[in-house]
Amino acid sequence: MIEPYFSVFLALVAAISWGINSHVLKVGMIKQNPALAISIRSIFGFPVLIIIALIWKGLRGITIYFESDIFPYIFISSLLIIMGDGFFLLGLRKYPVNILLPIASVYPLFATVILVITGTEQVQYIIIFGTIIIIIGVMLVTSGGESGSFAFETLIFGLFAALGWGTSIYFIRKILIIDGTDGLGLLGIRNFLLCIEGIILYYLTVNHVERLKSTKEETIRSIKYLGFSGLLGDSFGAGIFFIAVQRIGAAIPTPISSTNPIFAILIGYMTGVELIKRKQLMGVLICVLGTIVIVL
Repeated sequence: MIEPYFSVFLALVAAISWGINSHVLKVGMIKQNPALAISIRSIFGFPVLIIIALIWKGLRGITIYFESDIFPYIFISSLLIIMGDGFFLLGLRKYPVNILLPIASVYPLFATVILVITGTEQVQYIIIFGTIIIIIGVMLVTSGGESGSFAFETLIFGLFAALGWGTSIYFIRKILIIDGTDGLGLLGIRNFLLCIEGIILYYLTVNHVERLKSTKEETIRSIKYLGFSGLLGDSFGAGIFFIAVQRIGAAIPTPISSTNPIFAILIGYMTGVELIKRKQLMGVLICVLGTIVIVL
C-alpha cells in the first residue's frame, strides 16, 4: 500500500519547506509590522493557488468555499492563523529561530486534543505517543541552543502561535472531508482572507512612528523575503500539507510536519548561522524516532 507513506512524505516535505521558511521570515521581519507581513506573504501566495484551482476544477473550484456550510470554517481558520502567525512573527523579531520555532511546533498537541474531543478523527494511542516523542525531541533541540537566550516571553509567543495553528487544523479538516473541496483551492481562498484581514489589522494597530524607521532599501528587502516566504511556506508547504490531510486525515501529517525545527536547525548549521550541539543532535534523533512510531 502506498498510503499512508506517500502522505507522510508530503508532510515531511512540508516540514522541510517550513524549516527553510523560518529563516527567510527571520530576515523579512527586520523592522516589519507583523500584520503587514502577513498580508505581504498572502499577496504573493494566494494568486498562484487560485489560478491552479481554476485550471484544475474550473470556477466551481473557487465558489464552493463561499457556500454557507464551508465559508464560516475558512473564516475562523483564517482568524486563528492570524493569531498564530502574529505571535510567531512578533517573536521572530526578538528571538532566534532555534529557540522560538520548536516551542511553536507543539501545535500537534492542540490539534490532536481537539480532534479527539470533537470525534472528528479516531486518534490511536500510538499516534499520541509518537507525537509526544516528537515534542520531547523538539524541546531538546530548543534547550540545546544558545545559553541564556530563553525567556518566559518566548514561551508565550511560541505557545500562542501553536494554539492558533493547531486549532486551525481542526477547521481545515472539517472542510476537506466535504465532497468537491481540495487543499490548494481551500488554501488559496484562506490566504486571500488572510491578506484582507492583515491589511485591516495593520491599519487598526500600526505604529506609524516605528514604520518610518525603515529605509527604502530595508523595506524592499523585507518585501522580497516575505514574498518568497509566501510562496515557499504559505503556498508550497501549506499546500502539500493540506493535500496530505485530505488524503489520510490530520492525525498523522500534523505531528510529522511539526519536525520542521529539526530542518531549521540543520539548515542553520549548513549555512553557518549556528552550530549543532550534542543535545540538539539527540533531539533530532528522538524526533526521527517519534516519526517512525507514528508511521508504523
